[in-house]
Amino acid sequence: MLNAALKNQIRSSFEAAKKELSDFNNRSSQNVMIAEIAKTLSGEYSGFNPIICVEAPTGTGKTLAYLIATLPIALKNKKKLIIASANVALQEQILYKDIIEAKKYLVVDFKYALAKGRSRYVCIRNLINLTDETSSTQSMFEDSLLWDSPPSQSQLDKMHEMSDDYSTARWNGEIDSLESPPEGALWQKISCNRFTCNAKNCEFYNDCAFFKARKKISQADVIIANHDLVLADIFSGNSILPAVEDCFFIFDEAHHFSPKALSHFSIGTSTEFIKTSIHQAQSTVDQIVKITQQEKSKNFDNNTGNAINNLTETFLDMDYQDDIHLFSIIGVSSDILNLVNIALRLINTAFDDFCDQKDAWQSYIKRHTIEQNIVDNLNNIIGLNEQNLFSIIQVLSAFTQKYNSEKPPVSQWIERSNLSNKKFNFHINSAKIDVSEYLNKLIWLNAAGIVLTSATLTSLNSFDRFNQQLGLSNKENKYLRLPSPFNYKSVDFIVAKMKSSPKDAYEHTQELASELKKRIDQEAATLVLFASNNQMQMIADLLEPSLNCKLLVQGEYSKKHILEKHIETREKGKGSVIFGLDSFAEGIDLKGDNLNHVMIAKLRFSVPTSPIEKTTQSYLESLNRNPFMEIALPDASLRLVQACGRLIRSETDTGKISIFDNRLKTKFYGKQLLDALPGYNIVIE
Repeated sequence: MLNAALKNQIRSSFEAAKKELSDFNNRSSQNVMIAEIAKTLSGEYSGFNPIICVEAPTGTGKTLAYLIATLPIALKNKKKLIIASANVALQEQILYKDIIEAKKYLVVDFKYALAKGRSRYVCIRNLINLTDETSSTQSMFEDSLLWDSPPSQSQLDKMHEMSDDYSTARWNGEIDSLESPPEGALWQKISCNRFTCNAKNCEFYNDCAFFKARKKISQADVIIANHDLVLADIFSGNSILPAVEDCFFIFDEAHHFSPKALSHFSIGTSTEFIKTSIHQAQSTVDQIVKITQQEKSKNFDNNTGNAINNLTETFLDMDYQDDIHLFSIIGVSSDILNLVNIALRLINTAFDDFCDQKDAWQSYIKRHTIEQNIVDNLNNIIGLNEQNLFSIIQVLSAFTQKYNSEKPPVSQWIERSNLSNKKFNFHINSAKIDVSEYLNKLIWLNAAGIVLTSATLTSLNSFDRFNQQLGLSNKENKYLRLPSPFNYKSVDFIVAKMKSSPKDAYEHTQELASELKKRIDQEAATLVLFASNNQMQMIADLLEPSLNCKLLVQGEYSKKHILEKHIETREKGKGSVIFGLDSFAEGIDLKGDNLNHVMIAKLRFSVPTSPIEKTTQSYLESLNRNPFMEIALPDASLRLVQACGRLIRSETDTGKISIFDNRLKTKFYGKQLLDALPGYNIVIE
């Protein structure tokens, strides 16, 4: 419960923030957010889960609010506080700005740490072994076991440099702190990996970058992570973060959480990867037999290779649309299912044989003296082989799942790609279309308390879409929509008069180009948001000759470069226009005179193009439900609100928004979309 001591800590921290923060603005919505989070997480609301969803518009001060409200409660309950952001930029802001400031004004003392995945850290054992020129390792192994191709001199030089920098503490072992990180294939060989890690049995354990970071995390009260890490760690059994029940969670930018979760339940492999992995595993087993002088190993390469070839021949005869064959919601056809099952049985057998040889090797090295570099490198190779075989078995097992009419189906598809020898590589994919049940079981029902917050959580003025995506119960959780501190009534939202429909691509593009030419103020700052790259490029070509101001088009420059050049141009008092796609409709912060007019080419409806989206649509239609009303329309509303949100970023900002989509006037859903906007002055031409 929220006792007097906790109330006093929260109140005192808030008063201290007023004094410490130079840019502090006293906002009633922030006060409400602090109070409601504190009441929810402390169990003040009887019959409710300790879960609260807060839609906090830009300018609310949500980071300050959730830090003040949650930290005292987490510390009192002896729980960890996990703050998970959606992207690196927000993660860094929390780590390098918000938490540092919080240390100044919070009346409770706390330690904090940044959490990263294991693969972001170097394995110093692997790095040293692969750069040790005095060992006999290289002569013991076939090159194909250590390298797909022999390392170049530049790769060797890079590894030597990293090893020297790590040993002299010039480098902390994190790939993110390297000015010029090694290429992915090289980093994979020297990074930490749970399949190859010896943990406390490693001679470098006390000097390991990953375990140093993990120790710091274990001592921290506040752990800063991202959505991907939290999901990956929970799904794999908590190798980095504390157990879910021992934590309070804050999911910032929570509208990104569902797509992140879906990606963690999407797995795939390819026929070429299977062939290569089986061959490498067989070569590793042969190497073990050679060193240990055991009886000749079982050969599982040929039989498994034949099974994959049979499967490949069948894939060749299938129908493809844009190089994708999507199976129906009832699952994989019987002929393919039989072939996949044959391959799966053989790979499982190969995996069992491989593990037997692994155990024999581990037993052998306990009884015999072998150069440590040889042991380490072979253990590393064994671990990578094991990881590859395990991942293949996971994919094929998911691919053979039987259809259950009582549950949402699994999306299953084959994607083909060209090889250099005019043959095809076939990618086998399986993905869940609904992860709500898993999120409920793994997180929502177990965590000590949860805050989900963002500037945009609702669609069409409702949390229904958000609840459906995440498996949240509307009856058992708290929901809070805070008013914006900004004066949106002063902003004109103009529905431009357009003769053409966005569905008529050519006509709409020509008319849009004409309208933009008339409406762009070449002495001001304009952001034009497109739903189509083709349309954006065509209009850029049409308009650029007639513009007397700077035009910055996404794709021609990086996002960072565009924003820097735009601001630089505005500081000189000159006009600047940005043409951008979805990534510019969210997460950019152009305050004051850096943005005067947001123009939206058309509504962004999600067209089911990916296999997962198509499977979802087919599933809803099979239940006589309407995918447009349940998915496309709410998502379009959310995207429209986010796009409009680029304009007003502070109390003093002003400007206007224009949209060039006549469906807001002609379609039945137009009024719903307009009603969901945050109080703009609607002007329909």
